[in-house]
Amino acid sequence: MYGFLFVTPIICFIFLLAARAVSIKLKLVDKPDYRKKHSSNIPLVGGIAIYLTVVVINLLFFPSVAHNNAFLMSSFLLVCIGVLDDRYALSVFLRVIVQAAGAIIIMSDGVYISSFGNLWNNYELRLGILSFPVSLLAVWASVNAFNMIDGIDGLLGGLSILSFTGLAICFAVAGKIPMALYCQLFIAAIVPFIILNVSCSRLKVFMGDAGSTFLGFTVIWAIMLATGEYNAVMAPATAIWLIAVPLMDLVAVMFGRLIRRHSPFKPDRTHLHHLLINYGFSNKKTLSIILLGSFLMNAFGIGLNILKVNELLSLFLFCLIFVIYCFVRHWLAIHTKYSEVSPGDENNNETIEISVQ
Repeated sequence: MYGFLFVTPIICFIFLLAARAVSIKLKLVDKPDYRKKHSSNIPLVGGIAIYLTVVVINLLFFPSVAHNNAFLMSSFLLVCIGVLDDRYALSVFLRVIVQAAGAIIIMSDGVYISSFGNLWNNYELRLGILSFPVSLLAVWASVNAFNMIDGIDGLLGGLSILSFTGLAICFAVAGKIPMALYCQLFIAAIVPFIILNVSCSRLKVFMGDAGSTFLGFTVIWAIMLATGEYNAVMAPATAIWLIAVPLMDLVAVMFGRLIRRHSPFKPDRTHLHHLLINYGFSNKKTLSIILLGSFLMNAFGIGLNILKVNELLSLFLFCLIFVIYCFVRHWLAIHTKYSEVSPGDENNNETIEISVQ
């Protein structure tokens, strides 16, 4: 039953090496310039390898997981558009259209947000006809939150592992073992990427837009399954704890840009990892700080869910944490050297955030 946990990393590692070998010929690489730290072409193949691994393991071990076919079909669209974006820098409009198409496929399969939970006196705030637009917004937010947070080695992979771990725990506690194992599949597939991304300079790879899009989409898909109308395994308020860091970073950065009367899609250096690095922390210390914070919030949210704490209280506590997060961001911003970057230079290592074309 658990054999896939040993097979998955091996298959993913093989796909990583194979994709890396052909990436230069296909020009699917992140090229060095004076604004980036790496000095050679780095293959943008992490997402491709992880997706192919998931497909293979699905065929071998998970042929009957609920809603799996629609998920793989929509993921294929998103991975393809991500690869093309990594290669040709596609327009924002085209990417948004494909993201919406992927969301519509899974919603048509019955996976969508139908309720915000019991937020007041056991009264469930059902969405009704708003379910589809809210679900579309949730998919867009998750995809772009994971996209934008991918700024230093190991960060996207680490945050994704924490989110999938939290989801696996919630599914397992509720007795939904197949979905718990499915989340573990993604953890096992991400680990080989992190090894090459962080610890192996000679075989280094980046996730690429395909990878960040795929992981963000998978997380929100699993969250919608976990909070679904039937057989829910966690409260909707718990979901935001599992993606706390990417979500808070997305909201804070975009609102900050709007306040400064900039386009919300215009790249700058106001992401949390930029602020910590500009304050003086090394990349590794920055990675450790962010992952520790994410781990604590994930664990806290899961604890609230297991103890069945009032959902409104859970939401209030999250908002309180977000306010504290904003104060920390502000303190870091005024104690660091702020610098704008041109579109396409969002990250130190990977250029993947949506930018105005």
